[in-house]
Amino acid sequence: MQSKFFQDYSSYDDCIPPGVLLPQINISAAQYDFFNCDDTATNFEFLENLCKFGAKNKLVDLKKPEYKKRLSYELRVLDKLGFIDYILLNWDILNFCHNTGIPTGPGRGSAAGSLVLFLIDVTKVDPIKYDLFFERFVSESRAKKTEHKGKTYLDGSLLADIDNDIAYEHRDKVIKYIEDKYPNKTAKILTLNTLSSKLCVRECGKIVSLLNETDVNFVTSHIPKNFGKVCSINESLETSPKFKEWADANEKTLSICKKLEGLNKNCGVHPSGIAISCQDISDICPTQTTNEGSLVTAYDMNWVSELMVKFDILGLRTLSVIHNTCNLIGIKPEEISIDEDETFYPLAELDSPHGLFQIEAHTNYSVCKKIKPRNIEELSAVIALARPGALDFVDSYSEYRQTSNFQLIHEVFEEELSYTGGIPLYQEQLMKMAVRIGFTLDEAEQLRRIVGKKKVKEMPKWKKKIEKKCESNNLDKEVGEILWKVAEDSANYSFNKSHSISYSMLAAWTIYLKFKYPQEFFLSLLRMSNYEPNPQLEVSNISKELSNFDIKLLPPNLIKSDFDYSIDNKNIRYGLSSIKGISEKTIEPLKLFRGQEAVSSFEIFLSAKHCGINIGTLSSLIQAGALSDTVDEDRAKCVLEAQLFNLLTDREKRNFISISQLQNKDLFQIFNEIKVSNFDMKGDDNRSLVKESRYQTIKKKYEPQKAIYYKNSKSQKFANWYFEKNLLGFSYSTRLKNVFNSSKQYPLHDSRDFRNCSSRDSLKYIFTVTFSKKEKSRNGNLYIKLELEDEVGSLSAILCDTSRGKKCTEYLKKNEVPKEGSIVTVLGQKTRDGDAIFIDRMKVLDEMIYMKLSEYKQDSV
Repeated sequence: MQSKFFQDYSSYDDCIPPGVLLPQINISAAQYDFFNCDDTATNFEFLENLCKFGAKNKLVDLKKPEYKKRLSYELRVLDKLGFIDYILLNWDILNFCHNTGIPTGPGRGSAAGSLVLFLIDVTKVDPIKYDLFFERFVSESRAKKTEHKGKTYLDGSLLADIDNDIAYEHRDKVIKYIEDKYPNKTAKILTLNTLSSKLCVRECGKIVSLLNETDVNFVTSHIPKNFGKVCSINESLETSPKFKEWADANEKTLSICKKLEGLNKNCGVHPSGIAISCQDISDICPTQTTNEGSLVTAYDMNWVSELMVKFDILGLRTLSVIHNTCNLIGIKPEEISIDEDETFYPLAELDSPHGLFQIEAHTNYSVCKKIKPRNIEELSAVIALARPGALDFVDSYSEYRQTSNFQLIHEVFEEELSYTGGIPLYQEQLMKMAVRIGFTLDEAEQLRRIVGKKKVKEMPKWKKKIEKKCESNNLDKEVGEILWKVAEDSANYSFNKSHSISYSMLAAWTIYLKFKYPQEFFLSLLRMSNYEPNPQLEVSNISKELSNFDIKLLPPNLIKSDFDYSIDNKNIRYGLSSIKGISEKTIEPLKLFRGQEAVSSFEIFLSAKHCGINIGTLSSLIQAGALSDTVDEDRAKCVLEAQLFNLLTDREKRNFISISQLQNKDLFQIFNEIKVSNFDMKGDDNRSLVKESRYQTIKKKYEPQKAIYYKNSKSQKFANWYFEKNLLGFSYSTRLKNVFNSSKQYPLHDSRDFRNCSSRDSLKYIFTVTFSKKEKSRNGNLYIKLELEDEVGSLSAILCDTSRGKKCTEYLKKNEVPKEGSIVTVLGQKTRDGDAIFIDRMKVLDEMIYMKLSEYKQDSV
């Protein structure tokens, strides 16, 4: 049977739909009733009622001219362009979130410029308060609709785009709601990844030119980036002399690279996009399934947006942290005042950035430290400045922030640029500048888009339009020239203020909660760490800051710990389920295990087996110290004991325990005595306790575990530190410098000492390596760049060849380049900028701790 799609488009000339047909919006009788709307009302009238209802809840006075005029204008434009149903589709999904307690963000992208979306609670940003423009979201002159066979089709490439942030762990619930609401009409969206210039040069350099890793890294380091985007091969040849020099000497390799560049590399799934169709999605585009069984379009995002609605749902962990913290203290995020100076005081001297949205990343943190924002506008500027291109203006904005002085490009544009220190930081500022010389906001958005998208054919027309507009309004020719230059230059760095304000609101919430309620905030961060790609790394980062707030992260304890992180007086207790190696399926056995009384290691081992806890899980609990109330402090020995006990039959276990209690001997002593007695020891049934053949079988399995123990037992402190670091993400029993601190001449220091020392001090440190890379500098010198961490912080270090010596080359010859996870001692001084260690001497410690038999076997090969 032919599908409805092909019935509508049966001829070849009419086989492609003229645009996007929106899915039917079904408003329930309960919704009509709740929002005081007659069930015969049109969707436009229903949306209008939603806005009035929302205005009352948000205490927005729609009688005020600026609100009344703006609402009327937005509704008229949305209706004219056929966007009413698209707005209601978004409202319905966000309304589901609000009704089911799923946290949503204040807004993303240009959608925060809409008053309608604010009033119906799709966004939480008042666009009038922050001078945001609806035209940045919807351009009346750009958007188009087409009538075809009695149906209204929208131009997908010009359809208003609403992105939504959803609490990370609830994203699947929202997707399921959409799938249930539009059965057989939804799918995830395909993405196509292409071969970049760097990847082509890297692989072809190795295969065709036979370059080693260091040399190929040197070549690709000279492929430049333009505003964060890797340049193409042709662009690199024009702008990078070093790359051109290599290319001229490797013509064959370059030729192959050019042929491969831009080809599809692989496909994936769009991280946030969901396609919603007006009819069965397989009638509109081909589909495929992922390994997990999810339906995915076989068209990428660009084609999908031409045929159906693309709904963006981004899972945001920060939202979960904010809402979980607010629930713990009994407030709502919207109740946090982001207009009070007190909220921003901690940013004046910020040294604990972790968990602060849009601030914790290295570049953003550096900008924030320099700007020291005092309000939401300045925080918004930090977010806008911390990007490629815009970073060039950080010093200028910082000076303005401190002195209120700035260089005015022209007095005509003083009002538009004064609050950002004369820098056209936002796209909305360019639009206001265009309005200042006589354009409408809709025309200003066209200008922004044409210049921003670098539409070369249309740019000369707009340059002439600006000249004519200045002439007709009796403005100096210079005004038009300045506007055009700002439009061209700012296209590479200016930011969407609607997005920046929305995200600065999220950032402000995290600032307030972290410094007003640190215990609840860190608890929420820790509870969300299980959703991180590397939970132990997240715990490590959090643990470094806790002491700044006089909070301790207490170790896991079988009896005292909950399964998740919990409040323990003024501190936070580690959750059992967050120990690495404790899987979801072991939670129920652990609940049984917690209820068992045990006063000896044997009873612990028996209880674990009785409750269904396998030896791997039991070993993790012992190594993490969760059983320290009962078992020996020597965790490495206790793991070995558990491994040996696990190899015994039930009869053997019973007899070993009996002998241990009567003769006060441990498991290892009893096992050794079996051989000494020439296998003559009897069990409680008067039969041989362990026959020689059985003894050899046990020994064969036991000996590798025993070898691991002997390796680990060299330093009990180090073994416990290693166990805790790997299983928990932090060490509570000791610190690395305390484990290895033996030299009086060069005592070991930590990253906190580094921050407080002078640039002339040459100190010795001990760290764990989190990142290691060997490279060549632009002048051809070898260097090793390291990212290092300890229990109280992290920093960078560099070991390089100089005119005074070839230190890096010497270490490379000895094959002493530290790998990720290695422990190193470094002797060195602060670099000139004070941000890193310039290494004089470095040693990779060869001490090794083994946690699994597979690790030991691999290392023994």
